[in-house]
Amino acid sequence: MTTYEPPPYAQPQPQGPYYPPARSRPLGVTILAILMIIEGVFLLIGSLGLFGLATLMSSQDFLDQLGQDVPGWILEMGPALFGALGVVLLIMAIVAFFLAWGLLKGKRWAWMIGVIFVILSIVSSVVSSLASLSLANLATMGLSILIPVLILVYLLLPSTKAWFTS
Repeated sequence: MTTYEPPPYAQPQPQGPYYPPARSRPLGVTILAILMIIEGVFLLIGSLGLFGLATLMSSQDFLDQLGQDVPGWILEMGPALFGALGVVLLIMAIVAFFLAWGLLKGKRWAWMIGVIFVILSIVSSVVSSLASLSLANLATMGLSILIPVLILVYLLLPSTKAWFTS
């Protein structure tokens, strides 16, 4: 008669903390974020240029060099106008950087703002092209609408939307 022997007791191996698998960011989202960063840099440079122009236009030496070629109302409103445009571009640059960060981090609000901006871009392209009604503008309208439409389709793909969960 054989006797039953239990298997030797094995000490359980200590397990480290469980880390869920990392989500991988889609390449297209990374490219869109990089484009937003580049746009933000150009907007920032433009705002600094407008601030410089506003400062320059408040200088009497600069106004004397312009002479009578520029209407007086432009010279009077120039510093305020260019300063205000500089503030608008600065705000747009901050929004572009913030949106790029949200795209890279997979924030849901960044996806929604991106979709809204792309739709506004499509509408703006259609309206500006139809307002001029020249053959050259109608020819370029296709390209100015095609790129935002492709971006919109990409943002609406389920695999892309899955990145934007929080």
